[in-house]
Amino acid sequence: MKLKALALVAVSMMVLPIVAQEHLSTQDFKNKIWDYTKNSQALVMKSKVPVILDFYADWCRPCKMLAPELIQLQKDYKGKVLIYKINIEQEEELARIFGVQSIPTLYFIKPDGKYTATMGYRTQDELKQVIDSFFFNNNIKH
Repeated sequence: MKLKALALVAVSMMVLPIVAQEHLSTQDFKNKIWDYTKNSQALVMKSKVPVILDFYADWCRPCKMLAPELIQLQKDYKGKVLIYKINIEQEEELARIFGVQSIPTLYFIKPDGKYTATMGYRTQDELKQVIDSFFFNNNIKH
């Protein structure tokens, strides 16, 4: 019986993500990323490291497919890039400010406020290429 319980725990640890992505509310976004009510003309970042914003919805199939890719990237770039999830149905104001019209939409934002965005599902390799070239000016193919 103990072996079955241990096997179940071991399997669940392999299936469940170890690194959970933080979901941002509008207020969290203002506190951690950019307070657009104070700096509405320019994206003035509060983060000292690059940020990826994942605009998603719970019902979105491509968003669900993208989630494990982002979890792995969060592990691969730990301490170098922050990844946040923003539910467009709960945070409509943020989706409107960023002009999100389709999901998933990812915004890649540098600490200086420069950004680029992608829409739709992307593989981990495609995302690493964007991260390496845009954030770190490194065009190495993975």
